[in-house]
Amino acid sequence: MEQVTETSPDDLELRSADSSAQASSILRCFKLEEENYCLGLGFVDQVPSGAQVQEMLAPPSVRADGEVGVEEDIPTGDLTPQAFVADRAAMTKSVRVNAELDEMRAAWDGRDKARALRLLDATGATADTRTRAEAVKLPGSSYVMKGFQTSQEKGYWCGPATFQSIDWADDQQRDTQASWAKDLGTTSSGTAITAMVKQTNLKTNWDLAAGTYIVQSVGHWNAQKFFTVHQNHLGDGQPAPIIEHTQLLKRYFPYLAFNHSGHYQVGRGYDKAKGTIAIFEVFNERRFNSRGNVTDGPKNIPATALFNATLANSFQNIGL
Repeated sequence: MEQVTETSPDDLELRSADSSAQASSILRCFKLEEENYCLGLGFVDQVPSGAQVQEMLAPPSVRADGEVGVEEDIPTGDLTPQAFVADRAAMTKSVRVNAELDEMRAAWDGRDKARALRLLDATGATADTRTRAEAVKLPGSSYVMKGFQTSQEKGYWCGPATFQSIDWADDQQRDTQASWAKDLGTTSSGTAITAMVKQTNLKTNWDLAAGTYIVQSVGHWNAQKFFTVHQNHLGDGQPAPIIEHTQLLKRYFPYLAFNHSGHYQVGRGYDKAKGTIAIFEVFNERRFNSRGNVTDGPKNIPATALFNATLANSFQNIGL
């Protein structure tokens, strides 16, 4: 933790820096025993290069579609890397250091989970540690949170809506999206995945079932590992939801009429034979665009599509 404080830049140094230098200062990486953790990005299999950090700051719609000008790009509520860096840079050093330390404490508590995920292969086995997949015979399909679906009330409230659903299923009490927006620090720019994970650990008991929730990069995974991790997390004797962090594009979610921005959804189940992951979609396109489709509610998405939608998001991470 001393290293976090020692390497946090001074206010003047940070605010006089260009966007590239700001990003390098904010998205710093640390070694937690055998695991690498980068602020804002989560546990990573490989520390990103300076060029890769800069690529994250490119406009997501351009990166996802390979061209400028998607049909429509309604912001749905995740906090982009650019906005995350800007928010942290705008803080005073004392406030920023406290936020960084909070994030690193959760990462430290979750380092064993991160290690197991790093060592996990597509079959559910690891090289030198038992996983829940080995300890428990997983069912062919599993679903949690039946009946706890919600729909976001504002265009940039996918974070509060996703968290409302997750917490409601945990304690049977449906707190308002406005209250969760306050706790999550949601602004019109969106919600940070680090805040989603922090509040899951603080305000729910899902971490008792699944272990401390962490922010985990999937940038060096393949689709089969992504699906295997979902089966392990949702199919053992203590299933728990996953915070999906996607780019909401028609190519991956065909129920949409338009393309949208970075987004959160509730990962709540899977069917191994069909190769699908069950989610609660919290965004109702029709609510914010009269030409849109009715899109909210339970969906079954091909695991490969959900994985690619996660890779299309600049962060390339999930919360679990």
